[in-house]
Amino acid sequence: MSTMAPIEKTRELTAQLLWTAFVLLFFVVQGILWTVAISVTAGDSSHAVVAGYDEQALQWDEVKKLQQASDRLGWKAEIMVDATGDVRGDHKVSVTLSKESNETGGKDIEGVEVELTAFHRARAADPQTLTLEEITPGTYQGVLKVQHSGIWQFSGTASTANDKFLFEQKMNLKSNRNL
Repeated sequence: MSTMAPIEKTRELTAQLLWTAFVLLFFVVQGILWTVAISVTAGDSSHAVVAGYDEQALQWDEVKKLQQASDRLGWKAEIMVDATGDVRGDHKVSVTLSKESNETGGKDIEGVEVELTAFHRARAADPQTLTLEEITPGTYQGVLKVQHSGIWQFSGTASTANDKFLFEQKMNLKSNRNL
């Protein structure tokens, strides 16, 4: 009987160690899985916040004043992207700026600096900022690299010495249809 007790104690101790190691192994595996998941999603450009969004939220009053001043200008922007691009995926993007007029329905806005930011809605971390050149009175053009078809978000500014016009537009580049 005295020989049985040490064997049972050894078995009990072995069982305790095995079950403890088994539970700890689950925690280690879970830690590894979480580390891999976080590192994969942290580097993915589809998991991103639009650049400058937090600053706009913090400075809401100033942004609202800028938008109201922009609206008072009475300008209108129309963004068009060529449906077909070249071999590298470069598409011509043009912005036509006009001002509503009672006489002719619209007056082209010439001689302004136009800057356009565009990104695919699933790739907010990959924005493209373009400075457009005036090709005809009121029409400004640049080149956009389109690597993904789908919905793109465009936002831009048209600036003169005294005025700043803000505009935004969503577009499905596959069908070149405004949303």
